[in-house]
Amino acid sequence: MTTQAAATTLTGNPFAHTLCLVGDREVILVLFEKLKRLLEAEEVIGGDDSDARQAVAALLIHASRIDDHIDPAEVAARDRLLKEKFDVSEAEIAVLVMEAENAVAEAADLYRFTRAIKDSYDRKHRGRIIEMLWEIVLADGTIDPHEANLVWRVSGLLGFTTRENGDFRRAVQNRLTED
Repeated sequence: MTTQAAATTLTGNPFAHTLCLVGDREVILVLFEKLKRLLEAEEVIGGDDSDARQAVAALLIHASRIDDHIDPAEVAARDRLLKEKFDVSEAEIAVLVMEAENAVAEAADLYRFTRAIKDSYDRKHRGRIIEMLWEIVLADGTIDPHEANLVWRVSGLLGFTTRENGDFRRAVQNRLTED
């Protein structure tokens, strides 16, 4: 059985192949450490920043898939942004993405994710999350109407106006053209 098949079987998640991008041993160690913290009650469930991390990851995943196409440039941008935002290893990104993918699959709407973000981040950081979404949308060089609508909805739920959302988009476009 391949690692991808094993990950899908274990998690029930067809996107669990993300685990294949990093060493299996490292991912298992991260999962083991997380389980150990849960069992030792060192991690507060529902009240720590893991909800916010998962919410950010879930929105980035949703943005990368809303056009019904998983573009490698969008996936690479997503992983880079998560690594920069949370200062985590490749294995921790794989675990975070796996958990967020499950959350996206179970979610009926965006409110759960935007609420966790609003409860955890100030306005400046929420604005940076909107910019991260725009970076995902712009990674493949085209703006799909579904992608633009998603960022507009998330922006509104995080307390930004349509004009501010446009400002975030232009700022990201300018940064990307400078690189």
